[in-house]
Amino acid sequence: MEKRIMQIRDGVLLQHPYILVFVLVLSFMVMDPFELSPVGGLDFSPVENDIAPYKSVMESWPWDNRSRLGLGNLEFKDEIFGPESLEFDSLGRGPYAGLGDGRVVRWMGQESGWETFALVSRNWSEKQCAQGVDSTTKKQWKMESECGRPLGLRFDTKSGDLYIADAYYGLMVVGPSGGVATPLATHVDGDPILFANDLDIHENGSIFFTDTSKRYNRV
Repeated sequence: MEKRIMQIRDGVLLQHPYILVFVLVLSFMVMDPFELSPVGGLDFSPVENDIAPYKSVMESWPWDNRSRLGLGNLEFKDEIFGPESLEFDSLGRGPYAGLGDGRVVRWMGQESGWETFALVSRNWSEKQCAQGVDSTTKKQWKMESECGRPLGLRFDTKSGDLYIADAYYGLMVVGPSGGVATPLATHVDGDPILFANDLDIHENGSIFFTDTSKRYNRV
């Protein structure tokens, strides 16, 4: 009986070779023998965390029963492109946002609009980097490594400094007056930061940030 089942299965694979190809491709993706995935070659160990039960968290969650978010307005359309990680400084100014063209900008009110607050690269130029609506498309990808792509933003409430996680330039910081950001870290334990994404600042001054991949950059 078992032999007959195997014969039937082999016959199906031979009659429908695309099934065999699919199975082989799927097996290759799951096993990742050449360690091509973003986490290929990395060892992971489970860590037990003591967190609140899901039910107790959801019972105290501030539900929006009136769906007020759906009544919001789409602001700044066709004014800024690719905004990420909105932040406000200690004086309440903002929002600040990292854009697809490599700038960190700040909202200065209805009359003044947006102003460039910081750059992550000294190589930034309006001609090369300011692609407008195309700054979030593949047309920008060729210049991103030069222009930068600021993603995570956090203000140090004590110093007023703005810390930036840039996809290409790593962890950076710029003073309260803005300008060109200063690199803080481009490597961790000897390995380059390939895709800095977001960050946060602990009350003791420690900075935690994420690196999306140890193998691939943003593009």
